[in-house]
Amino acid sequence: MRAGAALCGALALLLLPRVAPAQAPSALPRAEPRPPAERRNPVVTAAERSRGAVVNVSAEEMVRVRVPTPGADMGQLFFEEFFGKPRFRSGYAVTSLGSGVIVSPDGHVMTNAHVVERGARFRVQLLDGRELPARVVGTDPATDLAVLRVETKEKLPFLPAGRSDDLMIGETVIAIGNPFGLAHTVTTGVVSALHRKVGDPRRQLFDMVQTDASINPGNSGGPLVNIQGQLIGVNTAIIGDRSAGIGFAIPIDRALRVAEDLIRHGEVREGFTGAAVKDEPVKSDRIGGDRVRVQVSAVEAGSPAAAAGVRKGDVVESVADAPVESAAEYRFRVRDVPVGGTVRIGITRGKERLQLSVRLVELSPERAEQALEQRTGLVLGEEKVRGGAVVVVRSVRRGSPAAETGLQAGDWIREVNSLEITSLAEWRKAAVQARSAGRLVLLVQRGFAAERVAFDVD
Repeated sequence: MRAGAALCGALALLLLPRVAPAQAPSALPRAEPRPPAERRNPVVTAAERSRGAVVNVSAEEMVRVRVPTPGADMGQLFFEEFFGKPRFRSGYAVTSLGSGVIVSPDGHVMTNAHVVERGARFRVQLLDGRELPARVVGTDPATDLAVLRVETKEKLPFLPAGRSDDLMIGETVIAIGNPFGLAHTVTTGVVSALHRKVGDPRRQLFDMVQTDASINPGNSGGPLVNIQGQLIGVNTAIIGDRSAGIGFAIPIDRALRVAEDLIRHGEVREGFTGAAVKDEPVKSDRIGGDRVRVQVSAVEAGSPAAAAGVRKGDVVESVADAPVESAAEYRFRVRDVPVGGTVRIGITRGKERLQLSVRLVELSPERAEQALEQRTGLVLGEEKVRGGAVVVVRSVRRGSPAAETGLQAGDWIREVNSLEITSLAEWRKAAVQARSAGRLVLLVQRGFAAERVAFDVD
């Protein structure tokens, strides 16, 4: 009886309505809650509009991993290492992590070239956590830009492009990316400066947007957004190994010009003026030492520059109304102009100051090859050898820069600007890039010996 009563008492307790325990009053005062709508400022709105178009990019490189024989002891492994045939297994390893931004609903993603340069296959992670495969549409190391295409049939959220030619120092900007693997991180700041030069003398980026929005390793390729949620730059560089409140972005006007060429042609179409320039040191009493001026060193007959009236010896002061301080900057700014476009080049000729309009034509591989032959004195051909083909020196013009370096007929050209070549088609393609860079570096093989020789070919 007692057991039954106890059971009924327990059931009665279970069936009683539960009463929430009384909460002790807070010891610290709290603010009255405000609706989220009252806290949604322009930065929040812009971040909400933008985050869905930002992706994390992972690049995987093909690697070969040594596979030991199962059950082998140390002696067998030693013998296999030095006298046998070691076994290998191919696989993929993640080599870089970065960010990207979807710029069209069909899945084109803009990112940095250095994010994808070593990868063999790529994946992007969306805001909702999904991972999708992607392929490289094209890369442009000169501007550190690349375009991927997400392999999906669905329409994806994208970030509309704004403008970078009307940016104001001090205006609010937002950086979104994948710093240190922390996906879709949002930081804010302002435009700190415009038209910055970044890099070292061997490789420079000009006309960059400087911002104090925190940009860290992993932000590379992510968007810089204005307060209206429009894409105004692609985050690219920081000072040092860690961000110190100084980051740089490629302005969107340049990024779009490059991306459109990569999507349409798989590479950037080079504009050609026919005017070669060089850095000419001159004495300057104002700065108490030498300064550099950009001087026209040659003008090809029949070229657009010749038609516009550019002459050898002219000093270039500006390109597209922007001052230029080096031959590298001149080439960089001319490269911004699409094929078929016209660029204003400001020059000084004696006491005259002139503004000349030059219409750019396409720098075809054949035109680039002819120009390099004229500049270097090298005539190249292609020969079949055991196991493939090789690019060989056919002749060297007497008294030319190539003759001065000691190059001879019969030498093999193995690399152009660190890119391996095995055919004339590859040589001509590399010639276009060399003309754009203004520098031609050849790896030359003669017998069992090899050395590098360099030429200025701007």
